[in-house]
Amino acid sequence: MSLYSERLAHLKRELSTIQKQKKKGFKKNQKIMLDYINGKTNTANFLVKDVNILLRKGNVAHGFMHILLKHYKDGDLEAMDILNIAEVAERGIILANEGVSKDDNIVYMFLKSQKDFRLILSPNGDNNLVISMYKKSL
Repeated sequence: MSLYSERLAHLKRELSTIQKQKKKGFKKNQKIMLDYINGKTNTANFLVKDVNILLRKGNVAHGFMHILLKHYKDGDLEAMDILNIAEVAERGIILANEGVSKDDNIVYMFLKSQKDFRLILSPNGDNNLVISMYKKSL
């Protein structure tokens, strides 16, 4: 079993536990992420502030695979952080090219519960593709 498959299975188990404990239902964008994580859809597509954000599996350098392999581990992103990926774009502010390798990439920053989350998007035609999401140390 690959590291990606192991991390995905672990994320699914965590989210299943959260689902059983949650008294209220999930928000619209959280449901989109749940469907994507559980393999019901091939992409997670969010409309945030009139911006279409698309999360694909990607590879080790960008996308969902990158997020799981590089940032979903102890001390970085947790299951609920991944489930709330759209919240970073919804409630965050756009930074001026901080921490990006390409000038046209967009970085959203959102502070929540003493955590500094960063979401990096790449404009691509009608969509903004998710490159990465991580928690920056304060």
